[in-house]
Amino acid sequence: MNDSLLKGSIVFLALMIVFVSMACVSAESNDTSVLTLSKSGITIKYPSNWGYSDSLSSYSIMAISKADSVDSFGVGQVNINIEKKPFDGDFGTFVNSTYEPMKNNNNYDLVSSGPSMIAGHEALEYIYTSNQNNVVKEHKAVWFEKGGQAYVLLYSAPVDKFDSNLYVFDYILSDIQIT
Repeated sequence: MNDSLLKGSIVFLALMIVFVSMACVSAESNDTSVLTLSKSGITIKYPSNWGYSDSLSSYSIMAISKADSVDSFGVGQVNINIEKKPFDGDFGTFVNSTYEPMKNNNNYDLVSSGPSMIAGHEALEYIYTSNQNNVVKEHKAVWFEKGGQAYVLLYSAPVDKFDSNLYVFDYILSDIQIT
């Protein structure tokens, strides 16, 4: 009798945990749906509390920003920008040369760099901070080569918002489709 009572209590407790977990997930998912954006052979999925935004880069093929971070110019302060740049020569040398000027510029601090993977493609990852107009931002850039073009996915946010929004960038990296 004690064994069946113990087993029944354990099953009840497990079911309660499952129901509470489902309720929490359901409450979160009701607020945000997943949207898709596709351009230049790149398809990404992102949460609906982010939206298409403008980019200051002339190489940008698409940019999204957290909806509550978009300024009066339409540029998000918490954003993910995808760029495509032509290059000649070795891909690694090209990407590394992009970050070379940071070494001599006090407004930038290269935190880390190294190899990475994105959708089965070898990639290079760079994490750095910038200080422009007294706004300190953290950036995570993931570069890959496709069809003789250099692509970069760049996540940028003010330092105090970087970690709390990084999950969106990581989700995009894990689910990106490159054709």
